[in-house]
Amino acid sequence: MRAGAALSAGVAGLGAASGCAVVSSGRDAAAVRPNKEPAPGRKTNIEIYNIWGSTTGSGLVECAKLFEQSQPDIGVRITFAPSTGTTVQQKLFTAIAGRQAPDIGFCDAAQAPSWTSLGIMKDLTPYFERDGLRLEDFFDVCARSMAYQDRVWSMQWDADANFPFFWNKGLFEECGLDPERGPTTIEEVDAMAGEINRVEGGQATQIGIMPWNQYGGANSMLTWGYSFGGKFWKPGTNEATTDDEPNIRALEWMTKSAQSIGGAEAAAIAPPSLQLHPFSTGKLGMACLVTPNLLQIKQLHPEIEIGSTLLPYQPPGAERPGQGAWLGGWSCFIPAAAPQPDAAWEFVKWFSTADEGTRAQWEHIGFPVGYKKAPVNEVIASDPDAGVYHETLRNMINTRPLITVSEFHHQQMETQIQAAVYGQLTPQQALQRVRELTVREAERFERVG
Repeated sequence: MRAGAALSAGVAGLGAASGCAVVSSGRDAAAVRPNKEPAPGRKTNIEIYNIWGSTTGSGLVECAKLFEQSQPDIGVRITFAPSTGTTVQQKLFTAIAGRQAPDIGFCDAAQAPSWTSLGIMKDLTPYFERDGLRLEDFFDVCARSMAYQDRVWSMQWDADANFPFFWNKGLFEECGLDPERGPTTIEEVDAMAGEINRVEGGQATQIGIMPWNQYGGANSMLTWGYSFGGKFWKPGTNEATTDDEPNIRALEWMTKSAQSIGGAEAAAIAPPSLQLHPFSTGKLGMACLVTPNLLQIKQLHPEIEIGSTLLPYQPPGAERPGQGAWLGGWSCFIPAAAPQPDAAWEFVKWFSTADEGTRAQWEHIGFPVGYKKAPVNEVIASDPDAGVYHETLRNMINTRPLITVSEFHHQQMETQIQAAVYGQLTPQQALQRVRELTVREAERFERVG
């Protein structure tokens, strides 16, 4: 990816809820200037709260400068407002509560059900319709995330595809596997992993796959649950269906994979201090990877030859490769109390749909775009690294659960899935507990907000 090397070098962590780069804060954030003052002499100035430090934050600044160059009237102030932990935007919430809201913020699409209920987000439907935009002009999965209860609340500019699937060609060849052929089904994953696994003295020194560790327990559960054909909620309701039978089978498979190497605690392919993804050690055969990690590995370990394909699936629940993939990424939204909503919309529209804006985002930040009609999609599709992400996005059907307590549901999955993997709960018990606690929390949210 054109901006990939810079992006990957600046990623400090992975968002638990989104599966993509979230925030780098502190000295490195300040060094790359994630803040910006508006261009002088403009009729109107808008303020954007920037949750990213490092090169993602500086890329947003570059995009704002290009927007200012594209028209003479609107200046853009960018204020660094990092999240607390993984997802809590404390500075944003404080500003809104204190009636000092910015004009533009960033959100995970799964937050729309709760944020609209709390009156945080402005309805963008009138702008959307006035300017001739159509949901059909976005990738289908993005359109479903942008719209909630038949209204448009956000614009998906970062269409993060979670996940394509990768394998280490050299390790495959060492283990007698065809290095040019990755797995298509979960059964093939198991067969290949069985050839790769090496356990010595109670420690797994070489591992075929760690399906319980695809960016945390919750992201792992979504990925493999969907790959088995599972469902996590009833669309249009707040009813979680986390213990759907295919999800139980997926978690049973995840726990059996851990047991096949002596338990998750037996994994010994990377030291605790390792800053890169374990795939970078050359001792992990197969993994899902987000774009920053793929690019880090290719940049720092060019000796590892990597194959890529769509996510394996498990029939009869799922029907095709890639079916388990789900949408991550980030959207722009306008707070309901934004002082300059009309000018803010002009930036949101430019950044998310304009030819110049979508190309600027790709070149300076480096994420696939959500707008299907953007010409830059041809560049992304032909990129040797990003092409498989774009292919995954084109065929994607899944999102995170669009329920009012999506973050609570995610946190519970993180806890209970790990409990199942480490043998403290059965898969069925873990998923039933997630569903029951989520239903209870959704009922509480309806009562008190």
